[in-house]
Amino acid sequence: MSGANSDLLHRSTLSVYNNLMDQFNPGLQKLVTLGNSYIKAFEGDVLIQISETQRKLTVEVEGVFRWFHIEVLQAMDKNVKLDEEYIEGSRRIYELEVRNQAATLERQLRRGVFRDSLEGSEYMQYLRQSQHEILKEEERRYRFLAEKHCGLTQSLLYLINKTGVSLQQRADGWKEKVSESRSSRPRTPTPSDQEAQVTLE
Repeated sequence: MSGANSDLLHRSTLSVYNNLMDQFNPGLQKLVTLGNSYIKAFEGDVLIQISETQRKLTVEVEGVFRWFHIEVLQAMDKNVKLDEEYIEGSRRIYELEVRNQAATLERQLRRGVFRDSLEGSEYMQYLRQSQHEILKEEERRYRFLAEKHCGLTQSLLYLINKTGVSLQQRADGWKEKVSESRSSRPRTPTPSDQEAQVTLE
């Protein structure tokens, strides 16, 4: 492997670090913000005013989002900061070691001590191992994020399956009652009705 390839491998590894810092952690922070917005949207008594059934549904929904807030959002919010520090520290160590090993390799080449090819050098082994490790770190983080999304989706599906059919039937009943009340309202008297009333009196 040539020096150009080692540089490509190094740049690729740095790119993964940049991806984690520039995309994953901000994406995680956006999920925290979005989750907090969901919680606020479901607070209050708007649904409670309609019926006891909807009050129960609200309690169920709030339970799901409370779980999501405590088990996912708070933990992720805390871990985002810790993860940023860890990734940044790991990157600094990686870059320092790359500089040290590159300098050592350069000194060996100048003195003619270097016997092995660049392909089998400690420097290339370190670059390969570092890229392998940071790709595993990236995979773990995206898997974690996907698992949390799946957990929320499963909780919401459970809630919908548990209450959806019953709520739909009740909502249809409420709609019928509203329609009945509209057609049974007292109508406004017409002029002929008023004349008939005067005649009767």
